[in-house]
Amino acid sequence: MNEILYLLSFILAFLLAIYGTPIAKKVAFRYNLLDIPDNKLKRQKKPIPYMGGVIVYFAFISPVGLLFPLSRHLLGILFASSILLIVGLFDDLKALTPGIKFLFQIVAVLILLKSGIFVDLFFLPEWVNYLISFVWMLSIINAFNIIDILDGMAASVASIALITIFIISLYNTDYLISVVSISLAASLLGFLKFNWEPAGIYLGDAGSMVIGLIIAALTVMGEYTRYNDVAFVSGVLILSIPVFDMLYVIIIRLIKGKSPFFGSRDHFALRIREKWNLSVSKTVSVIVAIQLVISAVVIAIFYMTPLITLILTLVIVLFFVVLGIFLLKVKME
Repeated sequence: MNEILYLLSFILAFLLAIYGTPIAKKVAFRYNLLDIPDNKLKRQKKPIPYMGGVIVYFAFISPVGLLFPLSRHLLGILFASSILLIVGLFDDLKALTPGIKFLFQIVAVLILLKSGIFVDLFFLPEWVNYLISFVWMLSIINAFNIIDILDGMAASVASIALITIFIISLYNTDYLISVVSISLAASLLGFLKFNWEPAGIYLGDAGSMVIGLIIAALTVMGEYTRYNDVAFVSGVLILSIPVFDMLYVIIIRLIKGKSPFFGSRDHFALRIREKWNLSVSKTVSVIVAIQLVISAVVIAIFYMTPLITLILTLVIVLFFVVLGIFLLKVKME
């Protein structure tokens, strides 16, 4: 029975995204919700509508609301993500300062914590679990906001991460995580038809922040240690690409004496593109390939021994460290 509901969730979310995105584009043009080229960070050839996040959220919430009982956890996710959707829309309209946006991100994360969504590592005091959960979810919201810098990149990485979370939730027979992850993955895959290079619509802050919040909540809620006590690292590994890019950009900006809160072209994906003179689609394809390998490792870790898990985790960390050092040699404007 559950398999049928998963399939229905996927189909409904996918179709809503496919047929709803053109409508969202028209609304964005009508109300001037557009990303205007500035020949600095925004180098697209023409203004691109921002409303992608709204339709992704609508396509996601419809099957979830119809097919799953409104539990405490689900209500927390929906309430918190709705707040960030509205805040993101105001931010896309340039109506908010970074400080106000950050304040509402904190409010959204506190709602998740209040709804019972937090890390539960038995070897740590409860207050430490709450602190880790708070920092993690707040970081992932901003990590997806930061990684949304190339056509299709954030949506591609997020959809693969969500499918990975879905597969693990099937092992654990966690119905809530399964429905939420497959519905959001389907909405993103439908949206990618219009967001792949050349993108006709962007997620905007409304989309990237909501996606970050939901995926962060799912990684916290997931159970990874049924067969392997060290596999709790899987939640971090699934999102290692956005986490790496966020840390990489922050470190480089601080080294340059710049504020980490203002944009620059220091992202590792842009450096990969510059280094090998790749198109946007080829650059995103490279990132997708890395995400697929990491996702395969995470699924394998579920059944691995603690020692192998630690070795694979170290390999992934070293990969990103070496990649980051190598890309430092690339001169960016």
